[in-house]
Amino acid sequence: MFKDFFVKILQERNVSSYRLTKDTGIDNGLISKWKAGDVNPSYEMLLKLADYFDVSVDYLMGRTDKPEVNK
Repeated sequence: MFKDFFVKILQERNVSSYRLTKDTGIDNGLISKWKAGDVNPSYEMLLKLADYFDVSVDYLMGRTDKPEVNK
């Protein structure tokens, strides 16, 4: 589930919702909904998050436990 991986990566990288909003422009209310598991991010938001954290979209979606990006 996205929520679990999202909360985990925020904690591991020591990134607050506020910092993520400032760095990416993603609305803080939307980040709160993701953390609560109320909604999942759109494809565009997944790409933005993957780029920000330098991880794969598959990692964010819980499809792999390897965060590496294939470039």
